[in-house]
Amino acid sequence: MRRVSIILASILASLFIFSSSYAGSSYKWIDSNGHVVYSQHPPAEGTRYQRIKTIAPSSRPSSTSDASNPAVSARESIMQDEIKRKENALVKKEMEKNAAQREENCKLAKDHMRFYQVQRRWKDKNGNIKSMEDDQRLKKLNEAKQQVADYCS
Repeated sequence: MRRVSIILASILASLFIFSSSYAGSSYKWIDSNGHVVYSQHPPAEGTRYQRIKTIAPSSRPSSTSDASNPAVSARESIMQDEIKRKENALVKKEMEKNAAQREENCKLAKDHMRFYQVQRRWKDKNGNIKSMEDDQRLKKLNEAKQQVADYCS
């Protein structure tokens, strides 16, 4: 395990060194035909050149989008689309869960409404017969109707 971590650390260090050397310099000069030449290596001795400092792609801030670079724009667009798809999937799953809960609530509300429309007496858990006054029953019936309106629409 220790050997693997040492090897991994060595690889990461070499990648860091390589990437920092990548962010080095470029050179610009005019060749014998009058063309402007850009290179990562300096020209032959005796040729006048200009040194241009370059920035490694990984050192650019990722929060700024470069509209002039279509690859960056396309990558950002794909990432944003992926985030939207995940959000939509979560929203869809939550909506399905809510719809199932509403359906269950609707069924219970309809059962309560039927009970209060027909029944005036019922048995409790112990088997004792209980009765309800008409004003209580009408109150419960109106509550059940409101629940049906809320959950079954």
